[in-house]
Amino acid sequence: MKLSREEYQALEDIVGPEYITQEPVILDTYNQVWGNKFFFDEKHSVRPAAVLLPATTEEISAAVRVCNKYGILFKAFSSGFEYLSLSLVHEKGILFDLRRMNRVIEIDARNMRAVVEPYVSVYRLQLEAARYGLYTGRIGVGYSAGVIATECCHHGCQHTMVFTSGYGRNVLGCEWVLPTGEVLKLGTGENGDDLFSADGPGFSLRGILRGRTGANGGHGVITRASVKLYPWYGPPEWKQKKQPGEPLSFGQLDEVPDGYKVFVPTFRNLDDTLEASEELCRAEILCAFGIAILGTMPFSEGNDEEWAMMQQMPQRSVRSIDPAGGGSVADSVVCVIGYQSPGEMEYREKCLLAITEKWGGRFLPQFNEPGALARAFIDIMWSTGVNLRATGDFLPSSSSPDGSPAMLKKLALQEAVVKKRYEDMGAFLGLGSGARMVSWRPEEHLSTGAQGISTAQYDPYDPASLKAARDFINELFDPRGKFNRYGVPSRGGCLQIEPVTHVHQNWGPLYDNYDKWLMKIKKMLDPNTVGDWTAYIPPEYPDYAREGDYVLPSYGKQKNI
Repeated sequence: MKLSREEYQALEDIVGPEYITQEPVILDTYNQVWGNKFFFDEKHSVRPAAVLLPATTEEISAAVRVCNKYGILFKAFSSGFEYLSLSLVHEKGILFDLRRMNRVIEIDARNMRAVVEPYVSVYRLQLEAARYGLYTGRIGVGYSAGVIATECCHHGCQHTMVFTSGYGRNVLGCEWVLPTGEVLKLGTGENGDDLFSADGPGFSLRGILRGRTGANGGHGVITRASVKLYPWYGPPEWKQKKQPGEPLSFGQLDEVPDGYKVFVPTFRNLDDTLEASEELCRAEILCAFGIAILGTMPFSEGNDEEWAMMQQMPQRSVRSIDPAGGGSVADSVVCVIGYQSPGEMEYREKCLLAITEKWGGRFLPQFNEPGALARAFIDIMWSTGVNLRATGDFLPSSSSPDGSPAMLKKLALQEAVVKKRYEDMGAFLGLGSGARMVSWRPEEHLSTGAQGISTAQYDPYDPASLKAARDFINELFDPRGKFNRYGVPSRGGCLQIEPVTHVHQNWGPLYDNYDKWLMKIKKMLDPNTVGDWTAYIPPEYPDYAREGDYVLPSYGKQKNI
């Protein structure tokens, strides 16, 4: 649905003609994202009516007021990595591309905080903060993810949570354009421009800002945020080696930087790995921790080449690397220790070695040679080693109960049985992964549990594979099924397009009707429902066809509501 000339002109007057477009050839570049076939049955999600590139909070506020006047839907995004960041409920909707808002406004070294705009990436802030001996943490999806997106708007875990805490806890203040166009400054920002703390006099609004998983653009636009920083023990600058023209993900280090040490212990089995992991995390000696992902496969030229290479991989178990002594990549963990003095390093290293010995861990040479340790450091501290290109699409499973390692193991084993059923049918690409948890990350120091993610890879353009992927996720996310004991799927928008999957609507009644409170918040903040709610929640559920109290997922059928 195109905007009327009057509507378009009102928006153009705010940002200028060079920073707004409704050209179809440009609009289509904004809604071709992985996952679209899974949810919408098409390569594209709903095409926006226009895309704007605002440069200031004032421009966004004015544009949002225009949306309220004319009933135009809006959503803001920074890197646009996921389908949820670009999906729209209907065609009379616009996207705010925030790439012009890209300043690191301040790094306050004394108080260990930074103030940034939406397009500042995690890796860029890491580079800037390191010059002051500070660090912002690591985001699992890659180094280009935005700081504000991860801290204020979405959910996930990071391997550095044992040191830098979780996303929501690091928000110290923000500037927030509400869906009405009003500008709200949290905490101390209310009394001036200083976003020093979100917890000023009175109640904190951080819970409403992001809750457990973030609103994913559903309740306004965060235009500035102050985030907490942590000590950085390494050099103020670094340069990764790569060939001219290669992306940053190809970069390598010859060795782990001074100020840090990396250890990769391998244990005899999954039980020992989880027990040792729990003790390592709670010892408060680590800067980063994660299940080892130590693959060093070469990058292929394109999707076709990668697909061919993956199909030729031997279907071997990841538990066969050291059959004589037990242990493999699946039973290995990456531990990063940072230190300011030799004495501090000596203490932390002794603790790590004692815990490793207690649980029968060993240091296999192939995982602990300098090159392997440097690659592990790059990935677990900076995310620059993350290769996110996947042939076809991949599904992160529902295994995010934020529970104990024992619960994670039980869930992973049960999920593996379900996944193998689809692999045996030929619907998923089987990599011999068995029950391995591809990624296991502590939340905090395991004080709030951990997140485990197993993945299934499917071909979205093969009808049988696409159907299997949907059936697989429906089985995991069915609140009436055997996985409901592990808690409401809490990965935010990762597998949630509410008008399609109905996650809140189906799971809310099982958890004290939390969805009703979310809907009240949405209605209060957005009385005219102009903030897109595909990855959040509507103020009222549309009248979908029901089967009892369970709303059937409706892939590809709810593109225009």
